[in-house]
Amino acid sequence: MKNVTIIICGLFLALSFILHSSPVIAEEKYGVVDMQEILLKCNAGKNNVEILKKMENDKSKPIMEKDAKLRKLKDDLDKQKTVLTQDAFREKEMVIQREMRDLQTMAKDAADEMKLKEREMLDKLIPEIRKVIRTIGEKEKYTMIIDAHAPVYFRKDTNLTQKVIEELNKTYKPENSR
Repeated sequence: MKNVTIIICGLFLALSFILHSSPVIAEEKYGVVDMQEILLKCNAGKNNVEILKKMENDKSKPIMEKDAKLRKLKDDLDKQKTVLTQDAFREKEMVIQREMRDLQTMAKDAADEMKLKEREMLDKLIPEIRKVIRTIGEKEKYTMIIDAHAPVYFRKDTNLTQKVIEELNKTYKPENSR
């Protein structure tokens, strides 16, 4: 009987504590950002796109010129096929093949250089974007901010992408165009 009384008193104390205490439940607040949109629409991202376009134009011009030259050589060789000796034809054909390999190497090197430049730009910009997101999250007391491309569902009013772009444009200055 004594044990039952102790148990009942313990339950009563626990229930009174639970019912009379004022529980503090933090409000959960979630946000969503679209990193791709931020990368393309912020000033630094737009600047990066312009730099890459200029670089692509500069790299593609000599490649296109060499390609046109090789096409002309190939056409000329096809026209001369009947008048050239077999050895002369093979020799010219080998020169064209060698030039084609050089052209492919030139194109691959240009593409690799473009990818490297893009990676360097992203490596500079992404930490700045994350810093702005973190600042917004701390200042506005978000529980979590996630990328819009990862979740299955999110409410559109939780999307902070435009706010991040605006803050990033205020705080981060892009490198000058080259």
